[in-house]
Formats: sequence, C-alpha cells, structure tokens
Amino acid sequence: MARSKYMEQFCTFCNKETRMEIVGLMEGIQGKAWFRCTRCHHTSLLQFDSQGEKTHQKIDPLTATPYSPLMSFKVGDAIYHNEWNDVGKVVSKAKMSDGNQSIIVSFEKCGSRRLIENAKPETVSEVQTLE
Repeated sequence: MARSKYMEQFCTFCNKETRMEIVGLMEGIQGKAWFRCTRCHHTSLLQFDSQGEKTHQKIDPLTATPYSPLMSFKVGDAIYHNEWNDVGKVVSKAKMSDGNQSIIVSFEKCGSRRLIENAKPETVSEVQTLE
C-alpha cells in the first residue's frame, strides 16, 4: 500500500488533531518522521508505526512526575507541570551557560519548553524574589 503525503496527527502547537504533511523520515531511527502542520506550519518530529498510523499516546497526569526545579529527570520521563496544567516528556538535557542544568520537555499543550532541573535551593529562592 502506498503511503500518503498527508496524515492526521496531533499538533502540540494548535492543540488539535490536524492534517499534517510528511516532510521527511528521520534517518537512522525507525518509525519517526518530520511532519508539518497544514494549519500553523510548525514542524515536529513524531512517531508512527510501519503502516503510517500515528502512535501518539496521551500521558496520564496521575502517573507523571510533578515538575520541581530541585529534582533531576532522565530523557523519556513523563512530567506534569502544575502551573500550566500540562503533561509532557523529557526530550533532551542540556547545560546552560551559567552552569545550571536544563531539560527540554515536549508538552502536549504548550509544545517544547526549556525547564531548569537540579537547581540549588539558593538559586530557586533568588528566582522567586525577583518575581
């Protein structure tokens, strides 16, 4: 069966099931492809099975770990952000220029966001006094 150029996928920026165009396959990783939303034109790397069906699964907020900047996370962990009332998965980790650690989380509603992790308590209190 021939694969279509368009598929129905969940766009995290539109927060809707939309028609998305397959832009290209991810080389070296089976079952992932780049999709472009026909509504907002945002490009995302999404997973699908061999028949081209979507495999996007909703994350249960009850099983996800509540986010705290004091905690440390691993790639693939499910996170629940209380203030945004949103769940997401840790996509990658990075070290910021000031020496702190950060994680990139792909949220279902907010899209990709960079969050601080493993922060020292004095750093958190400094941030709260600035607000």
